[in-house]
Amino acid sequence: MKTAKQIMGQMAAAPRMTKAAALLIATGLSVPVFLVLTLVEALVF
Repeated sequence: MKTAKQIMGQMAAAPRMTKAAALLIATGLSVPVFLVLTLVEALVF
């Protein structure tokens, strides 16, 4: 995500991930993992 792109003959700045996007990705990954691990623990132990 750090390489610059050429758009219509102009060099555009490389896209940067915002803190909000990082938070959404982290939440989106951690919640399903938490649910799966909780289910596995409830079923196995």
